[in-house]
Amino acid sequence: MSELLPFLVLGIATGSLYGLAGLGLVLTYRTSGIFNFAHGALAAAAAYLFYTLHFQRHWPWPLAGFVAVALFGPLAGVVMERLARGLVGAKQETTIVATIGILLLVQGFLYWRYGYQRTFPEFLPERTAFTVSGGVTVTWDQVIKVGVGVASLVALVAFLRRTRLGVAMRAVVASPDLLGLTGTSPARVRVAAWMIGCSFASLSGVLIAPIVSLDAFLLSALVVQAFGAVAVGRFTSLPMTYLGGLGVGVLAALAQKQFGAHPPLNGLPTVVPFLVLIAVLLVTPARRLPRGAGGAQGTLTVGRRLPRQVTAAGAVAVGGLLLAVPHLVGPRLPVYSTGLALAILFLSLSLLTRVSGQISLAHAAFAGVGAATFSHLSATGGAPWLVGLLGAGLVTAAIGALLALPAMRLSGIYLALATLGFGLLMDNVVFQTGLFFGQNTEGLRGAAPEFGPIHASSSSAVYYVVLAAAAVCAALMVGLRRARLGRFLRAMADSPTALTTMGLGLNVTRLLVFSVSAFFAGIAGALYLVQVGDVTPISFNFTTSLMYLAVLTVAGAVAGFVSSALLAAGLLVVLPSYLTSITLEKQSILFGAVAVAAALVADGRVDWAALAARGRGRPAAAAAGSAVRHRRSPSAARAGQP
Repeated sequence: MSELLPFLVLGIATGSLYGLAGLGLVLTYRTSGIFNFAHGALAAAAAYLFYTLHFQRHWPWPLAGFVAVALFGPLAGVVMERLARGLVGAKQETTIVATIGILLLVQGFLYWRYGYQRTFPEFLPERTAFTVSGGVTVTWDQVIKVGVGVASLVALVAFLRRTRLGVAMRAVVASPDLLGLTGTSPARVRVAAWMIGCSFASLSGVLIAPIVSLDAFLLSALVVQAFGAVAVGRFTSLPMTYLGGLGVGVLAALAQKQFGAHPPLNGLPTVVPFLVLIAVLLVTPARRLPRGAGGAQGTLTVGRRLPRQVTAAGAVAVGGLLLAVPHLVGPRLPVYSTGLALAILFLSLSLLTRVSGQISLAHAAFAGVGAATFSHLSATGGAPWLVGLLGAGLVTAAIGALLALPAMRLSGIYLALATLGFGLLMDNVVFQTGLFFGQNTEGLRGAAPEFGPIHASSSSAVYYVVLAAAAVCAALMVGLRRARLGRFLRAMADSPTALTTMGLGLNVTRLLVFSVSAFFAGIAGALYLVQVGDVTPISFNFTTSLMYLAVLTVAGAVAGFVSSALLAAGLLVVLPSYLTSITLEKQSILFGAVAVAAALVADGRVDWAALAARGRGRPAAAAAGSAVRHRRSPSAARAGQP
């Protein structure tokens, strides 16, 4: 027991901060219905602001803390509430992408402004407060962190139960219209809730920073550990959320004690909160989970169709241009090969999210499985190149079927959280085993394309092989989308209940779409390895999955099924190779900002007709009346539904 006590003390202190971050997350989710994936990024921003004021400009830490928490937190809350208000009625995928866009924007800005990891000294007193049995010391900074967490919980619970505004926050969840009839504005109540929630995020970021140093990614990821605490509280209970944070912190500390020196399980402490999250989601009945904001996912929105002749001519022109790329781009040809591989991945993600209405934040993990499997089969095992490619897809399809199991009973934000936890588990634990990447720091290598006596070793030959594979994969996915399975997928996105009442297996359909999507993502990962030569797990971390979804949403706002995948690959890989002044940090800022804008204008969130009519001087009411359009999905149109 004496050996465990230091880890218990550390786990309680860290878990208190997880619980503190979870309190703010639960408050904003309860009042707005939007789960804030940018919660950790806001915590990181507050920590950087505190660092600037206290360590660089030498302000006293209480004053720097007041600015970072009491001023920045409420200001961030106002901005987030305005964003949430603009997403009322949007699809759940849209709300997720919007907060992911904020995450990417904030992280990119912090890296651009401050660079990468810096030391963040402990500013609280580190003297010994008292000693427990076994000679284990408890320092004052640990006592203060636990005290702040407990005091915040007590104060927030008392505020919600005893004050008029607190009661209004509880009422706005149950019936905002009824609250409005009492003379209290639901919008103002939500603003106050977001201000308090973001202040809690800021406070947790300032207190956590000395533990992990000043790094935007690490700070965001550490506050993301609060997701497990939120799950323990069933996304509603504040006391259970804080206790869940303590439990997650203790479990992570004990896992560090047990597995910290034993690769590959040394990554297990990082994913403990998400193991807790997935376990709670799987054992909790769906009816006991609160319903988030947003309507049904819906299928891929199709605008006015071009004449078939125009579409065919455009496809021929694009195909001819792709065939001519090796003669036009010079030394940038490998970039285009990489873009084609990622286009397959974006098509597979689009099939899962935009067609079937499912949400996945683990698609980079699928690509990593495909790349590692292809390397083991072709480069290490000596299998024929095509066998290795198909094997990569089949193994990844099996992993996709495994991920489909929670999808059978989860949807919306809860499916997104479960897939995020799955991606983190793959990244931090599974990829570290010998079955995948192991401890190979130099990365895995893939065999060059080889077909009998033909050995494609030049850049042009590799490009044409990847182009042929991309064309075949695109044709197969377009065929699936137009076939009977595609109709089932669109019906599942529009109305899962209707699909069930027709006697069709909803779970079987979900299993199929996850497996098929993972199959093509595995193919994309293998082709990516063929092009780049060697890869490591860093190429497939969980933030890459978030970037993929954000970029696809941006491209999907202006393009169709296949064209959006090509556009997304061009934006992510090809365009930055020409705009060399745009660094990775600036690229993250741009993609984050555009993802937020795309989420706000998606599905008619901005009434362009009303704005145009207002510009011509028409009355606002008439403009609004003429601009309302209820889009019908294909399956609803066939059923004669409005």
